[in-house]
Amino acid sequence: MGDRPPAAVFVLSQATPLRGMERAAADTVAALQADGLDVALHALVEHPRPGRAGRLLDLAASFAAARRLVRRSGPPLVLVGIWVGLRVLPFRRPSDRDVIAWEHSLTRERRAALRSFDAVARLVLPLYARRARGVVAVSAAVAGALAEQPGVAERVVVVPNPVVERPPAAAGPREPQPGPDRAAGPRLLCVGGLEPLKNPELALEALALLPAAHLDVAGGGARLPVLRQLAERLGVADRVTWHGHTDRVPSLLEACDALVHTSRSETFGYALLEAAAAHRPVVAVATEQARHLVPTLVPGTTTTADAAALAAAVRAVLSSPPTAAELAAADAARAAAFGREALLAGWRAVLS
Repeated sequence: MGDRPPAAVFVLSQATPLRGMERAAADTVAALQADGLDVALHALVEHPRPGRAGRLLDLAASFAAARRLVRRSGPPLVLVGIWVGLRVLPFRRPSDRDVIAWEHSLTRERRAALRSFDAVARLVLPLYARRARGVVAVSAAVAGALAEQPGVAERVVVVPNPVVERPPAAAGPREPQPGPDRAAGPRLLCVGGLEPLKNPELALEALALLPAAHLDVAGGGARLPVLRQLAERLGVADRVTWHGHTDRVPSLLEACDALVHTSRSETFGYALLEAAAAHRPVVAVATEQARHLVPTLVPGTTTTADAAALAAAVRAVLSSPPTAAELAAADAARAAAFGREALLAGWRAVLS
């Protein structure tokens, strides 16, 4: 390669919307480009079509696009997530361009909770072992699940996603910001899609045991009507604000007393890290990744996926919030773990 900078094409399933792993890929490519690396984004589907028929047409088009891409000469392809791997790897021949798997979704908990996801993992993981030059995991939790696949463990490297933190406004805990909708009691925030894996029902059940608290829910999904009905049955409907998909998460964090995170699986933990950057404590279900983050990098506590235990943990965190020293230590730990230098060094090593 001589003096030429490392090069790669990061491959997404589709160009829009940029959420989760797609946003992480866009941010990573931007950081690497700023550091002089010859990297680019490529989407298998540029303009997703609406409706079920549109999704099926896009799926067929993405497989055809993947076959053409992997057989075209060029720099290595970085496959952003297991779904891109499912489209690209079956077509890769030994003479085709190199590929690197960048895994965002795989955890032991996710495989156990979602049978359909486990079926995809069973198809793609052997291809990671046989047809990928290397495998990048976004977290220790993902790396642990990958390491269980024969032929993959010895080639897994962890490179965390980029984390952009706001400049600290204060050294210690930040008081919730007053507003027209500020409840008299403690204000809790839940961030995530309204889907079974995120388990928003647990947050509502815990709220029923916290009679003075109000819950803001930032996230949308088809299950919203079912969750509204559950809130009515639990008698907490008047203490829940449904915000849907929103870009107001930073302001909601400023207004809350604690983040409640009920997901059954966590691959990286953006919501937890955003709460930590806002100096808001978290109460999270003790997934493998949450235990890795909390409390060393993310002040707060973890607990079991039980309404009574979650409510008790919320009470404990509200009565004894993290100290200024604990917040400062967590800030420093995140800067070391997720800073720009770690990101650039990790990807330069992978692509060189």
